[in-house]
Amino acid sequence: MPYDVQVKTVPATHVASIRCHTSAATIGADLMEGFGAIGQTIGMAGVPMTGPPYLVMFDVMDEETGGDIELAFPVASAFEDAGDVHSVDVPEMTVAWTIHQGPYDEIGPAYHTVTGWIQEHGHDIAGPPREVYLTDPSETDDPDEYLTEIQFPIG
Repeated sequence: MPYDVQVKTVPATHVASIRCHTSAATIGADLMEGFGAIGQTIGMAGVPMTGPPYLVMFDVMDEETGGDIELAFPVASAFEDAGDVHSVDVPEMTVAWTIHQGPYDEIGPAYHTVTGWIQEHGHDIAGPPREVYLTDPSETDDPDEYLTEIQFPIG
């Protein structure tokens, strides 16, 4: 799939987030558990979501090596931390981004395209990448319909 890389400014926002250590073998279950905990916490706090959920990848993971991730939902306002779920202010950032359509396990080429574009255009990666989940898997049974925005902060 050809990827079109663009640059945009992502505005500052509040998020409800949870960090954890995961691996290629457990990431699916860890995502479901983490997003579930976030949803329960913000539901109890009465804070509405304002955008799609996302995942921040702090480490490169493969079949052999795990890594740290952060799961987040943009929310309307700050709230009181509850357990492992934290209210976090995320600053505005400029990102290079593209859209991947298809199964999550086929997302690698999108990452390679964006990082290659960043190098070719003289930018520096200024933080860990994000996967913004534009399609809710509970709304479609077809992974070929999943839309995921890959964002790399740049400087």
